[in-house]
Amino acid sequence: MKTFQYLTVFVWFYLLSGSVMAEPLNDKQLVENAFNQWSQGIGSPFDLLTADAQWTIMGPTESAKTYNLSDFQKMVIQPFNQRLATRLKPTVHAIYQDSEEIIILFEAEATLINGENYQNSYAWFFTMQQGKVVNVRAVLDLNAYDAVMALDVNDD
Repeated sequence: MKTFQYLTVFVWFYLLSGSVMAEPLNDKQLVENAFNQWSQGIGSPFDLLTADAQWTIMGPTESAKTYNLSDFQKMVIQPFNQRLATRLKPTVHAIYQDSEEIIILFEAEATLINGENYQNSYAWFFTMQQGKVVNVRAVLDLNAYDAVMALDVNDD
């Protein structure tokens, strides 16, 4: 009888502690938070990438290929950002989750170094593991992206 009472008290405390303790953020919430911070200029979804993440740009131009994180930063992110006069500001339309896949539909815009406006629509597919992004497939208007990359950074 005493064992049953102790067990009952233990189970009661266990259940009570579970309702009081905060649940860890799920993958969708992590991505939503990262995009909210990015739109405010105080963070980036790139912070969620693992060191060995693969980023695939999908599409019909030469820019479409798979990069490791280091090459992606050197060959895509840094050169792209050099051509921006203002930071890229995303507007998220929807974020969906299907198992370990997070799908983000958003548009982004910035002013380019030549004074023109850059606008693009994106669909990013994040494969998540333990709260981190291990693989990305990115769909975007590559003609708009390639036009930005064709800008001479020395012409500003």
